[in-house]
Amino acid sequence: MPYLTQALCPKCALPAHDGGLCAACLNHPPAFDFSYAAFIYTAPIKELIIAAKFSGQWSLLPTLGHLLLATVSRSPRPDFIIPLPLHPARLKERGYNQAFELAQMSARQLHIPIQLNTLKRRINTEHQARLSQAERHKNMRNAFYTRQNLAGKHIVIVDDVMTSGSSLHAAAACLKEAGALRVDAWVLARAI
Repeated sequence: MPYLTQALCPKCALPAHDGGLCAACLNHPPAFDFSYAAFIYTAPIKELIIAAKFSGQWSLLPTLGHLLLATVSRSPRPDFIIPLPLHPARLKERGYNQAFELAQMSARQLHIPIQLNTLKRRINTEHQARLSQAERHKNMRNAFYTRQNLAGKHIVIVDDVMTSGSSLHAAAACLKEAGALRVDAWVLARAI
């Protein structure tokens, strides 16, 4: 299994020489504060995620969620977990939110509540996998909203893959605008 074992940037989970902030995060820090990733987004994890998301093999997700739990079990406990939301049209098309399926294991085992209505996706964005990094950032602009006061909250956003970090950045920025003190990202795999 392609576990991420090398020294990583604590913000974006990309390999960093000394485990400190990478140059990209020093120059353009993402809105999220810390990232925890279990695997490099490569075979066989990549194939398992693709099968779960696009081939309807959602039964893989509890096992993948267990693998994510092993990585995040020692991280600081948030007030609650938010699975990265899908737009209602995308949710209807897919039938499930893979981020929610991944988040359930950690929430249950770590006794952390999941919030499904705190963060909403307002725009049915283009699939990020089809876009360049610059297009990904533009695609996610204003994609999320919340109407809740999150003052002082520590929140974790769960997603399956972090590629450019654009989706997680946009979601974290929205939560911080609503007052969140700290937003972390827990992802199953990190594209390197």
